[in-house]
Amino acid sequence: MENIEELTLGQIAAEDPRTCSVFEKYKVDYYNHGKRNFREAADEQNLDLAALKNEIAKVSEGAVEKDSDFNSWDLGVLADYIVETHHKYAEKQIQIIKHELEKVCQALSAQLPELEEVKKLFNTVAGEIVVHQKKEELILFPYIKKMANALRNNKPFVRPPMTRSAEKPVDMLTHEHTRQGEDFNKIAELTKDHTLQFNNDASLSSLMNFFKEFESNLHRHIHLENNILFPQALRLDKELV
Repeated sequence: MENIEELTLGQIAAEDPRTCSVFEKYKVDYYNHGKRNFREAADEQNLDLAALKNEIAKVSEGAVEKDSDFNSWDLGVLADYIVETHHKYAEKQIQIIKHELEKVCQALSAQLPELEEVKKLFNTVAGEIVVHQKKEELILFPYIKKMANALRNNKPFVRPPMTRSAEKPVDMLTHEHTRQGEDFNKIAELTKDHTLQFNNDASLSSLMNFFKEFESNLHRHIHLENNILFPQALRLDKELV
C-alpha cells in the first residue's frame, strides 16, 4: 500500500479489509475515527510507526479477494450484506449475551460489583443498536438501494416523498455509531479489555469471549458503513441530483 502515511485510517481499511485486524490489535479506532491521518493516529497513541507499517504490509501481501473488496461493491449489494452479516448477527448475539450476563451477575456480582455496571451499559447500548439497525433497514438502506438500482440500470432517480437527501439520516446514524463505540469502550474498561476473571469461572470466561467477538464484529460493521457505504451513498446522491 503506497503512501500509507498520508492516507486516513478509513481509506486504509476500505482499500484492504485485512488491515482491520492490525488496527484491532493496536486498538486504533478506524471505524468511528476513520478520517484521522494514519501517521497522526499512530503519534497520538504513541505507537511505533515503523512496526505498524510493517504489520500492515505483511497482512496486505497479495491482491484483495474480490469477495472482500467492499470498496468496489454495488451499494445495494453492500447494504444487503451488512444486514445479513452484521445486523442479524447483532440481534442474535444480543439475546445470548443478555442471558449469559444475567446469569453471571447473579452468581458473581457480589464479588465483582462492576458487573452490574457492565449489565446496565450493555442493556442500554443493545437496545440502541436494535433501534439503530431498524432505522437503517427501513429508512436509509432502501433509499441507497433505490439509488444503486437507478445507477445500475441507467434509470432516472426519483427521490421518495418528503426526502431531501441522504445527508441527515447519515449524520444521525454516524452520531449513533460514535455513541455505540464509546459505550463499548466503557465496557472494555470495566472488564479489563474483556479479560475479567474470578476463580477460573467458566461462565465468566465465556461471557468475556462473547463481548470480545461482539465488539470486533461491531467495529467492522461500523467501518463498512462509516468508511464505505455512507460516503459513497452521499456522493451518489449528489451525482444523481
